[in-house]
Amino acid sequence: MSILLNAKGLSAERGHRELFKNISFSISTGEALHIVGANGSGKTTLMRILAGLMQYGFQGLIDRNSPIFYLGHQSALKGHLTVLENLRLDLSGWSEPSYDLVLDALTQLELAGFTDTFVNNLSVGQQRKVSLARIFLTEHTLWLLDEPFTSLDKAAVSKIEGCIEDHLLRGGAIVLTSHHDIKLSSTKLKIIEL
Repeated sequence: MSILLNAKGLSAERGHRELFKNISFSISTGEALHIVGANGSGKTTLMRILAGLMQYGFQGLIDRNSPIFYLGHQSALKGHLTVLENLRLDLSGWSEPSYDLVLDALTQLELAGFTDTFVNNLSVGQQRKVSLARIFLTEHTLWLLDEPFTSLDKAAVSKIEGCIEDHLLRGGAIVLTSHHDIKLSSTKLKIIEL
């Protein structure tokens, strides 16, 4: 097993309030790390630190040995573009996914008929599914998923759990936050509570 992410002594504050202190962990191929905690405990802050999106306001060391795919808890979609246009945008230097790959990802999430629909015309749950369709398209080994199950129906949750499990079985690794109980049958799951 190869270590893809190693965090040592991470601490963060918001204002003068300590969010978390001295968090250390490593994540290797085939492993999942579930970060749990109450709203406001610093889960999203920790994910943004791990993704390299926060340069200040924290202490500690992070070693990344793999390119990261980060999916935040907000959709990060362009409402004036269609579903297809959003999913074919440059995604952190990936090669542009083919139409067939995008259609397959949308089919997995029961959105195959929405390729030419403007994102602004979708429900919140449908927009979340479009964002999550990216996990079916990425080639990155290490995924950081912040609240991936928010606004999803049971069928979509099951599909995303299946995709996560497949990724881990192929040697990927995942760090995620969620208030949802994660069901992974054949992988190593670690839990950190903030």
